Amino acid sequence: MSFQHLSSPTPSQERIESKKRPHLSVFRFASFQNTNHTHGQAPPAYSRDDTLAERNQLHANVLHWMRIAIALVSLLVSLVIIAFSGNVLRMYNDTRYNNVEWILPLWPATVDLRPARALVACGVVLAVFSLVYVVLALAPTSLRSLPSLNLASTLLAFLSLFITIFTTAYSSTINSHLSDNTQAGTLASWTCRWQGFSSVAPGRFADICSQSTAAMDLIILMIVIEVFHVLLAGWGWWVGAKTKKVGGEKGIAV
Repeated sequence: MSFQHLSSPTPSQERIESKKRPHLSVFRFASFQNTNHTHGQAPPAYSRDDTLAERNQLHANVLHWMRIAIALVSLLVSLVIIAFSGNVLRMYNDTRYNNVEWILPLWPATVDLRPARALVACGVVLAVFSLVYVVLALAPTSLRSLPSLNLASTLLAFLSLFITIFTTAYSSTINSHLSDNTQAGTLASWTCRWQGFSSVAPGRFADICSQSTAAMDLIILMIVIEVFHVLLAGWGWWVGAKTKKVGGEKGIAV
């Protein structure tokens, strides 16, 4: 009875094999852990679970950086909202208590500041939420995981979406209610009546109107951003479910 001699692969064969199947160090593949490789032997072929784990890792990486990008955009827009609304309140105080150019009062007896203050508060909350998520997402790998980031992203996304929708509805309702009132008004409704008459409008009214309108437009933009954030949160749970289905040993690093 004869036995066929099995020779080790040549160096050229090893190079061809390595090009076909690059090593992925981010996975803890069982096929690499449980096999004792001798010098000169090519590693075993990837299993189907290894291929799925590779795909899930790619999805997790893309998801991770998209969430960070959305949080940074949200932070930037929130800071602009705070700047516009805060400056509007400052200009109102300047024209209210330092009226040397106009003999008659520039403002009605009742000025409703709630919309402007609501925009400032909304911007502060959204900025804090965005900053919190960026800090969590960029924490050391040992302190974070995909499930924990999914939970944080979902809570912050839904809270931010609710706050932006409520602030938009709240501010718009008050502005609309006082738009035709001659005895009271908001900063936006009162100053924007002078649109088209900037040459004769009282001082800073054009700036107050434009910045108030810009802050409201940015809050509406934030609704779109937070809807996209919610969709990313849903995608995160999908990636987590797919990862769990493949198996716990196929670790996902984010």
